[in-house]
Amino acid sequence: MLAQGVLMGQGLAASGRPPAAMQAGQTGQAGPAGQSATTRVVTITYLQSQPGRLAQLERFVRANWFAMDELAVQQGLFVSYEWLDSGTDQGPWNAIVMVTYADDKGFEGIRERWAGIRSAHQEVRPDGLSMKELGRVIETKNLFERAPFAVKRAAANELR
Repeated sequence: MLAQGVLMGQGLAASGRPPAAMQAGQTGQAGPAGQSATTRVVTITYLQSQPGRLAQLERFVRANWFAMDELAVQQGLFVSYEWLDSGTDQGPWNAIVMVTYADDKGFEGIRERWAGIRSAHQEVRPDGLSMKELGRVIETKNLFERAPFAVKRAAANELR
């Protein structure tokens, strides 16, 4: 989630992430009535790489978005962040970035603290290419996860 500088006509922040105010499904409210501290927002961002650039797009996201996301985890703003991809260029999107917030407010709940993280970040171009050259955000959706929250653990056979 970035809240800085929308590029003209593209609806994307300088790093390629959609600004909070433009996220699909975001209403500016904490969520459906009756939500409590046992609910948290999971934002899913669908990406489409340029042909043959999926690995480069992943490196860009890890060097930029995830560098900031890790600071947000350390500050207790996010619970987790994750990259998933299809391994191909096929389809309307071929990668997902999933961010889990610590509460049911999502980006609105961290906007001020995120501004500090974002302003301190200097864009990194691992392959010398910008986000625009590597891919684009197709859509961003906010979903609600309700307690009990799943805990990701490696299966015993994965630890060997």
